[in-house]
Amino acid sequence: MEGKDVHTPPEGFPGRPVSERRRDSLPRRSRVSGWALAAVLAVIAIVLYAVRYALLPFVFAAAVAFVMDPVIRAVQQRLGSPRWVAGVLLYIAILASLGSLGYWIARTAGADLVYVIANAPEILRHFLTEMAGQQGITIFGHAYTPDQIVRYLRVAAHRLVNATTFAQIAGTAASALFGGFLLLVLMPYLMISGPRLAAGTIWLLPPERRHSVEVLLPKLVPALRRYLVGIFLVVVYTASIGWVGFGAIFHLPHAALLALAFGVLELVPVIGPLVSASVIGLVAVQQTSFWSAASLMVFAIALRLSIDNLAGPLLLGQAARIHPVVVIGSFVCGAMLFGIVGLLLAVPTAVIIKTALEHYYAEPIRGGRE
Repeated sequence: MEGKDVHTPPEGFPGRPVSERRRDSLPRRSRVSGWALAAVLAVIAIVLYAVRYALLPFVFAAAVAFVMDPVIRAVQQRLGSPRWVAGVLLYIAILASLGSLGYWIARTAGADLVYVIANAPEILRHFLTEMAGQQGITIFGHAYTPDQIVRYLRVAAHRLVNATTFAQIAGTAASALFGGFLLLVLMPYLMISGPRLAAGTIWLLPPERRHSVEVLLPKLVPALRRYLVGIFLVVVYTASIGWVGFGAIFHLPHAALLALAFGVLELVPVIGPLVSASVIGLVAVQQTSFWSAASLMVFAIALRLSIDNLAGPLLLGQAARIHPVVVIGSFVCGAMLFGIVGLLLAVPTAVIIKTALEHYYAEPIRGGRE
């Protein structure tokens, strides 16, 4: 029904289709060239480099959501419920597991850790006495007894821990706590809305290039899942060998907890090995003899080298179907360019590049023979 006071929307507005006669006369959107996409990707890479450390909670949360996606789909299919119900149930299970693990660690090793911190000078003095005897060591003709060494170290520690250093430590601790809280907040969002976010990311691409990405994803997702399985196998290898060494060989207290911590810390590049070395050092100085402590340190170093140069490249390379040399080179380049984030994303980036090139090179060349 039309009248002089009723206005119909012009052609092309929402609610009124464009006629075929007028469709050809409308301006057409130009295709987005590859150079424009390359420039956009370069700008995105520069921005990501500037905020690389702030991305750690997002990277870990995305990895958890990516790993848990098949489990969420299975629970959703089994219960016949919406995705958010399965995601919330799984998130509660993860929180309960983390809480139980934290309670077990605090109950098992909390008292020992407090004892080590409170009696650190006495433990160090006992270790130095076992290593060099009551006479101490002689450096450039001057003898240093264990008591003198402990005193010098205490003075150096007091000078080192000044207001600036304490502020830096407090800032790092606050950043770590905020990052952990942000990780827990991001996990349910990504676990529930992961497919929608992935679809939205694909939507950002030009329409004429979305199909190639949608075709590539089914080849890329299994490769990334195999890589995460490889990481899990590295953790299992580290924890198993550590449990055998710490428990069966050295008879350390809380051997299972030490082995579990040694394995899980492999998930955190750079910081994880440093924390593992610190824990092993604290355990080593409590040994009854110098040779026991030295043997424990040699075992920890050998295990560390076997992970970095043998088990890690082989397992991750086999899982991602990449040569171990490429895995090692990816770790080195990622660490030099992006630090911790580069180490985390080095092998996944190599997997993405390899899979994308395989997909691209498999296509026939236009105008040529197949």
